[in-house]
Amino acid sequence: MEVHKLANSNVSVLKPKQVNNSQNTSRSNYVLKIHKRRLAAIGIVFALVICVLGFQIISAHQAYSKTVGNIEVSQEKLSKQKATKHDLKIEKSQLNNKSYLEKYIREKYMYSKPGEQIYNLPDSANTFQK
Repeated sequence: MEVHKLANSNVSVLKPKQVNNSQNTSRSNYVLKIHKRRLAAIGIVFALVICVLGFQIISAHQAYSKTVGNIEVSQEKLSKQKATKHDLKIEKSQLNNKSYLEKYIREKYMYSKPGEQIYNLPDSANTFQK
């Protein structure tokens, strides 16, 4: 900075030193180059952060989808088991009935009373049409 006195007064004014245009342009080019490097570095860091966060979101979504699929499969298995349990309870209660028990033993084990003959007839579902 240089000090210059104003004409006809006691006031001094500070003025910046005059720098050659060649030095000024080289300085501005250097500053511009530094700013570009910083901007590029910040852009690269920002891109990396976005990539990492995107990967985390995608992997979390895949894990969530897999868990939802497992829950659906488990619920289907549970409903089948509940239906089986219900059927077994009904069958257990029917086995306490004497007439049902006799019918069940005759059908399943081909049990017959003394002097009785059993004939197996085909079911309507097993017959063939010609």
